[in-house]
Amino acid sequence: MKREHRDAIVHAARSTTEPVLERPMRAFAHLKNGHVARRFLPNAAAALAGLLVGALVMLAGEGLTLPAFDPPAGSPERPRASATAPAALLAWAVGGLPKGSEAAIEKVPGVLNATTVEAGLDWMRESRTVEGRLLQRPRGGRMVPIEAALIEPREYAQLVPVSERQLVLGLRRDELLMAATEARLRGAGSGMRMRLSDGWMGAAGVVSDATANGYEVLMRRPAPASWRGSDRFVLALVSSCSRNAIMGRLKPLLEPGVAVRIRCGREQPFLRYGDSVLPQLLIKEAFGEFSARPLPDGTIDIDPAWRGRHIVTAKVPLLPDVTCHRALLPQLRGALGELEARGLSHVVDPAQYAGCFAPRFIARDPDGRLSHHSWGIALDVNALENTFGSKADQDQRLVAVMEGWGFTWGGGWLVPDPMHFEWLRWP
Repeated sequence: MKREHRDAIVHAARSTTEPVLERPMRAFAHLKNGHVARRFLPNAAAALAGLLVGALVMLAGEGLTLPAFDPPAGSPERPRASATAPAALLAWAVGGLPKGSEAAIEKVPGVLNATTVEAGLDWMRESRTVEGRLLQRPRGGRMVPIEAALIEPREYAQLVPVSERQLVLGLRRDELLMAATEARLRGAGSGMRMRLSDGWMGAAGVVSDATANGYEVLMRRPAPASWRGSDRFVLALVSSCSRNAIMGRLKPLLEPGVAVRIRCGREQPFLRYGDSVLPQLLIKEAFGEFSARPLPDGTIDIDPAWRGRHIVTAKVPLLPDVTCHRALLPQLRGALGELEARGLSHVVDPAQYAGCFAPRFIARDPDGRLSHHSWGIALDVNALENTFGSKADQDQRLVAVMEGWGFTWGGGWLVPDPMHFEWLRWP
């Protein structure tokens, strides 16, 4: 496809996203460099702590092309690793790592320290400013889905930039730390309060998206009483990365057939569970935030007003009418139009198209996380021949074109989902 045609489609795609956010993105005078410092450690102590991770790998903006989400100038970043400096490591498995994984990983030579993180979905019923002014209270029994990470502050602090460590170390049970993007979505920063499933939580401060590892909020472990499920993973600081040695320690703890993903250094921009797709935080920023009501069958009842503004049914090349997010359509039409123009229409079977917008949990498990189909930004094609968990049978020319237009393909995931293509970036 000619460059000028692609540029025109990209411009159209970006133009349609300008009004997407449900709250205007405000600049806060009290937000400086993406964080708010509420408590301070003595300078000498902070400098000493900084020696441990003075050369941690920089994750934000590395390893994944996200041109729409470049960090603001001056945002704290993890420094680049050298050949001898420590780096960050992530280990996760579908369904979560078993208990004891942190201790097992710490026994591997080259692992300096490790910490367990639990990730899950909480629901916000209401939010207020530090002065008590109402910010948001969804109607009709709906709530705002909030992706949270539960941490042990003293251990987790060793894996964040020195400039934000004091906020992590000072985190209390009734508090949370907000990612910078989350603060923009909420329309408030440090001091605001959220009423989550287990009660009110105060925002102790705002940290960079990299420190939050793409989660909307950080809270202290253990998991809130209302959480019926969470995904456990391990982060570590390592002087060398030996995947085989780590797998050797984890294997006795795992059920047969459980696959583990181990990342070292700058392989991904965020150290998080399910790291092959964008965090919910960034999906919200690009396509808007909705309130919803979780249903027992694993689906969610999304606010009809949000759905009416953003979800549309339209014609695209090669497929039946699709129901997707309106901002996705120029990009999707561009990808499918390129296939058609190149004489590759046969690589997509319209009879095997399995949908785009589907408001539900992943695998319809109401104890899990939301599928990005809920935003109408993922589609399933050639579904009968590419079932979940099976060996991929997609034409690689289809995969290449879709990836070139900014979609990620599920065929390379830890548990393959080869029918699945999902928005990753603007082309």
